[in-house]
Amino acid sequence: MTTLKIMQELNEIKVMIKKGNHFQKEIFNIQDLKGYTGFSESTIHKLSAKKLIPHNKPTNGALFFERLEIVEWIRKHKVYSDEEVLSKFSKQLKK
Repeated sequence: MTTLKIMQELNEIKVMIKKGNHFQKEIFNIQDLKGYTGFSESTIHKLSAKKLIPHNKPTNGALFFERLEIVEWIRKHKVYSDEEVLSKFSKQLKK
């Protein structure tokens, strides 16, 4: 393995470690949330403006997001498969 190849792989590992640590933050800014969710900045602004996503606005401009609230919000908006819906419906009928 060449020195150049080793350096490239070390840089890739360094980036992966930084990304992993990045997602352990408690509070996200817009850039952090973009990386975490894959949403575009405009989508984040639209969701915030419509108060559809939990956020904090301590100043009259900067938006901040709590990681655990975002995870909970994502889980709360689950779309169930047809099989899951039928299963839940069947369980309710048996009661």
